[in-house]
Amino acid sequence: MSALARSISASEVAKGLSIFEIDESLAALVEAAEADAEANNGELSEPIKEALVTYAEAFGYKVDRIADFLKAQKAEAEIAQREGERFQARHKAAENREKRLKQMLVWFMLTRNVQKLRGELNTICLQANSAPSLVVNETTHIPANFYRARIEISWPEWIEVIEALPQGPLRDRLMSGEGKFVQKELQRGILSDALARGEVVEGVSLVKGSHVRLR
Repeated sequence: MSALARSISASEVAKGLSIFEIDESLAALVEAAEADAEANNGELSEPIKEALVTYAEAFGYKVDRIADFLKAQKAEAEIAQREGERFQARHKAAENREKRLKQMLVWFMLTRNVQKLRGELNTICLQANSAPSLVVNETTHIPANFYRARIEISWPEWIEVIEALPQGPLRDRLMSGEGKFVQKELQRGILSDALARGEVVEGVSLVKGSHVRLR
């Protein structure tokens, strides 16, 4: 390592080694420089100086290459997302056009009592659906047992509702409904806000992680 000359450029080092390997090489060079200085009255030999400069520059090159790669991947992801949204919109629009055209054909064929429309290459047939469709024109007389209640309350409020019920099959069914028709959902945002205000919840903590940002 100490005999490394500037004949190898920093860019070549950066291309051939990972950022971890360059960092390890720099650490080894620093140790070699300390030993070299002790042996030469505090002076560093030219090969050590050259190597330190080369690997320090290589580290900078590597950082820039990694940053450029991150930027390129982010740009590609954004383009892919926009393309995905555009294709999704085109997909939905095409589906809607297909649906409207089929509805128009059904209306056309029913009003003219026509079962088939023949072309030179294709035939469009009118067929009955395999299952009847539900059409609701007015809801006043629909019995209550055809409805389901969907509510959103806090879990303590839900427990309070259950405990207010008299003993019986309904209370038993609701108490055993967790994970079935009653879903217990953790409100992570509300819990995070409570911890940030200083509340203590055993087994839960706020941990500030790290991330990289390009500047």
